[in-house]
Amino acid sequence: MVHRDHTTNNRMDKNTLSRQLRALATDDLKRSKAARLRDVLDDVEMALAAGAKRADVLATLNEHGLDMSLTTFETTLKRLRAKRGKTGIPTLAEKQDDNIQTPTSTIEEKHQASHNPADLDQIINSKPDLGALARAAKGRKK
Repeated sequence: MVHRDHTTNNRMDKNTLSRQLRALATDDLKRSKAARLRDVLDDVEMALAAGAKRADVLATLNEHGLDMSLTTFETTLKRLRAKRGKTGIPTLAEKQDDNIQTPTSTIEEKHQASHNPADLDQIINSKPDLGALARAAKGRKK
């Protein structure tokens, strides 16, 4: 009776394993709808922040193979936003806003009349520029 060492037959080939795992990560047929929506979340947020209707965003997603109902879309979007908020990963809109110095009056006007959930998420997750606030307060004392 010949004893075989099965570990040599089942030895991990790192390159093959990496290729197969990358294939799983990109194969939309094997990934959840939430994972696929997360891939384009920044683009979805940008469209919504620009005033696009959720139904129109969903129709575009459906046209490109991400089939879900409006209820599923809204629930998944809410969960992804909550998870993003916990990780502290900024949205694309927040990244763009960090690079633009906006006068205080413009910020107040922009957020005063907004009812967009993306704007609320942006406000909640924003970090105030204390230096700019100090300069603004100092300028108002004159």
